[in-house]
This record gives sequence, structure tokens and C-alpha cells, in this order.
Amino acid sequence: MQEDTAINPVTFVEMMASVGSILFLWSSIERELTKRIGQLDDGKSRNGAHTLARKIARWESLQAAVCAERPEHHAVLKEVSARLLIALDLRNHITHGLIGVTADPFGQHGDAHLETELNGEKRKHRHSDLENVMRNLSHMVWAIGGLSDATLQKDLRKAENEYVGIRLNHLP
Repeated sequence: MQEDTAINPVTFVEMMASVGSILFLWSSIERELTKRIGQLDDGKSRNGAHTLARKIARWESLQAAVCAERPEHHAVLKEVSARLLIALDLRNHITHGLIGVTADPFGQHGDAHLETELNGEKRKHRHSDLENVMRNLSHMVWAIGGLSDATLQKDLRKAENEYVGIRLNHLP
């Protein structure tokens, strides 16, 4: 399938809506991670990880024993974690390094993008990149929940059903 190289006009309001959507989605993901860490750790993690990166790492580490027993769990967990970390990188650039927004409401000057600078690194994030991250993030709450449920599942067939459901429905 050939990629569409046509310029899609995007307004400033649409760019800001994308930024807001990414932040809103991360809020849901952070709440889900906190909830699932508590479930997987029997409530022992009250004052645990505070940053998103640490929460992702903690959530992942609480599944290590299951990963050792179930290769499919490990594979799905790695895919979900990788997507979360890619999206987290963008989120960090937006929240800690946003320096500009370029919109092109008439489609004459190239793709709309955000400009960020974080830790001395400047980046441009195209609107299409933001949309891709939003699409991935919109599935992550369910993927986190499904993997957490599979971790606690003693019936291997039911756990396998969770993996299939995550792959089919939440890893586009």
C-alpha cells in the first residue's frame, strides 16, 4: 500500500486539540498503571513510583515471574511497554520542552508540526506523528488492564484469550 504524501491542512486549534488529547490519554494511562500496580503488588506499592517511566517499569517488573513461564505474555508485555515508552518520549517533549507550533490551515507550507527542545535536543513532531501516538495511546488502558488480568490468571487458556484479545484489539 502506498503512503499518501498529500499535504493535509491542519489548523492551530487542531494542533492544540492533539496536544490536549495526548495529555488526557496519559492521565488515563497513569491512573490505570497506578491501579494495576496496586493489584499486582497486593497493595504494597502505596508510595511507589511517581514518574510515568518508573510506573511503567514497576508495572512491567511485577510481571517478571509470569513472563518467565509464559513466552506470549512476555512478547505482548514488551510490545505494550515499547509503545508506552515511545509515546512517553513524545509526552515528555510536549510537557517539558514545547517551544512552538506551526499550523498550515491552507495546506501550502508543509505539514503542521510542534517544535520542542528538551535536554538540548530540538525536534519537530508532525501532526501525523501526534495522531499515530493518540491512536496507540487510546488502546493502552485496555492493554494494560488485559495484561494485568492475564498476570493474575491461573487458567492458561483464559490468559491466552487475553493475549489474543490484546493483539487483535489493542495493538493496531
